[in-house]
Amino acid sequence: MSSILIVDDEEGMRKSLAILFRKEGYQVYQAGSGEDAVSLLSDKEIDLIVTDMRMDGMSGADLLDEVRRTGVKMPVIIMTAYGTIDSAVEAMKKGAFDYITKPFEYEEIVHRVRKAIQSAETDEEVGTMRAAAAEVVDNDFPMIIGRSLAMADIKAQLKKIANTDLPVLITGETGTGKNLLAKAIHLNSPRFARPFKAVNCTSVPEHLFESELFGHAKGAFTGAVMERRGLFEAAKGGTILLDEIGSLPKSVQVKLLGVLQDNVIRKVGSDEEVPIDSRVLAATNVDLLAAIKRGEFREDLYYRLHVLNIHLPPLRNHREDIFDLSEYFLSVCRSRQNKADIAGFGPEVMERLHNYDFPGNVRELYNIVCRAVALAETSVISCEDLPITAHAGSSPPAEISETRAMKEWEKKIIIESIRRHPNNLAEVCRDLGIGRTTLWRKMKKYNISFEDRN
Repeated sequence: MSSILIVDDEEGMRKSLAILFRKEGYQVYQAGSGEDAVSLLSDKEIDLIVTDMRMDGMSGADLLDEVRRTGVKMPVIIMTAYGTIDSAVEAMKKGAFDYITKPFEYEEIVHRVRKAIQSAETDEEVGTMRAAAAEVVDNDFPMIIGRSLAMADIKAQLKKIANTDLPVLITGETGTGKNLLAKAIHLNSPRFARPFKAVNCTSVPEHLFESELFGHAKGAFTGAVMERRGLFEAAKGGTILLDEIGSLPKSVQVKLLGVLQDNVIRKVGSDEEVPIDSRVLAATNVDLLAAIKRGEFREDLYYRLHVLNIHLPPLRNHREDIFDLSEYFLSVCRSRQNKADIAGFGPEVMERLHNYDFPGNVRELYNIVCRAVALAETSVISCEDLPITAHAGSSPPAEISETRAMKEWEKKIIIESIRRHPNNLAEVCRDLGIGRTTLWRKMKKYNISFEDRN
């Protein structure tokens, strides 16, 4: 859950924004002054600041200076009335992520907040992936987790696609990792050192789409107090991802088609043509051919985007990767939640996860693991720590083949528990969250004894 700090000396504005952002699923903190905000920043984990410009004492610009002085890279959105527009422009030059003029529509500030948080998360993920990729000399896409034939095929396709400059359409169910795959394409392309910019087409209000993609000129509409670059300009020399492209309004589809054909954009409110140089990736979880038949998506745009295609399979079709994914997510969640004492999963957990169909795919697995880490009261995650959806499970597949990695891991976790509780069967069972009969059965299966702990 992302956290937002609202800074405004008007209590009514603070409270109304707090209610709005909580409804959107954010954790919200409030400060009535810049000084109070600085105190909160030293005590809380904050992902984004939304601050008024004009306040008694420390102004929004002063708060921005303080944030930048500390070296923290969290985005800051400035709220400003028309009387302080010049100050807002100056704040943008100092590094504010965005500004918004009062009065504003709630959907507009929600959009700007989503955009800022997504941009920060994308920058962090791309930086992490770039570091991981730099450590591997064989270009084997270490950010793509899994050793199944399905993932091997995806990696083989990536090796062919990444070095081209052609558009790619990434398809697959929700939660299969389309956004991650787009970042992997970018980081393994000649454009890897240039920006990667993404926009989720479902989250942009229709009247803001053109400005979001192509930018706008100063004075193009009410509140356009300065010229703004769109995503195509921001991604100059790099890559732009149009996520959930099936939700792009028809009015914008025709303009996007023109951009892809001519490699130029026109900002809203301007007749000047601006050349662009960015590779375009698109992702969708809907059947675009069916959308074409329904008249919801342009056929000519589809073929402009569908030059190359990668389809990500649902997790239920490559269950053998659940082990590797779970172990990776465990390391991530353990670090983010400061729970280094979590040693791993109990022997029954992997079987339960292996039998589950994961309608939310890899994203659901990640959320399940993070929740389990948060709930675990012992060093080993048990089935009781799993969310109810995974705990209930679903009908297991007709054939379940345990991977060698799963067997090795299960043997390792049992031996580690025995080392922690030598000659104490009850404590081992409690640690692993299983009964004595199950423990004896697994020890026999892996030829483990209390005396042999190596």
